[in-house]
Amino acid sequence: MLEIGRLSSSSSASVDQNSPAGSKPVCEVCGSTNVSDAICIEHLSCGYIASIATFEFNNFVCPRCGRKLVKEDVDYRKIILRVCHNCGHIARIKEAALLKKADRRVQVGERLSTTTNLSSWTEYVEDVLAKLELRYVKDYKVRGESGAVHRWDFAVWLSKRERPEMVIKFNLMNSSKPLLRPLDNIFDILSIAIKKADSRIKHLILIMNYEGTDNLLKTCEELDIKLVSANHKEPFAETLKHLVRTIRGLHGAGSSK
Repeated sequence: MLEIGRLSSSSSASVDQNSPAGSKPVCEVCGSTNVSDAICIEHLSCGYIASIATFEFNNFVCPRCGRKLVKEDVDYRKIILRVCHNCGHIARIKEAALLKKADRRVQVGERLSTTTNLSSWTEYVEDVLAKLELRYVKDYKVRGESGAVHRWDFAVWLSKRERPEMVIKFNLMNSSKPLLRPLDNIFDILSIAIKKADSRIKHLILIMNYEGTDNLLKTCEELDIKLVSANHKEPFAETLKHLVRTIRGLHGAGSSK
């Protein structure tokens, strides 16, 4: 999650439009060309900013205030953020004037593909949980410490505690669409990690589309998130078994003290 207060207030003008044609984008603070631009959505009523994928995977419900985003330029607008990988500066570059035609390119067949993929994963996860005789709830909703309501695809209990010890989240996208850029994936993971912390749930298995991105694995490890590729189902079962053993071991160690 990115807050507007953290962004540069002097960068509302379009850097791209003012730069010579073909010139590389640069950081306005340190001048480095080691920068990435990401298209994001700003929820106008509460100011929450995240990648388009974050809102898409949350069914266009704002993670901060819980309101539904319906109409562009009324409920939300698209903006571009530039992140400097040299000094860490985050600047708001310009409003993203994306073509309406691009938003309409999603065909019925692509939507069905995404739905089928989600349905397949949901059935598989349920089957694994049942075989391990774990107590779980689908489509689990919990109110976080901030007051926001967070939704998790599965919640798993290994004890009689009120809150589950583990949640499972799908972050799937249509295989026919281009893969997200690493920066977009990082934004999504950070947003999910904030929801996990706000939910006061320690362990999370995140199933998402990614391939060969080592920095994502490292980021997830630092945030206590187990990352599983959406393209391969088998590793999920092993990841779940390992996490269950770890949690039960911690519970056992805690009860023996």
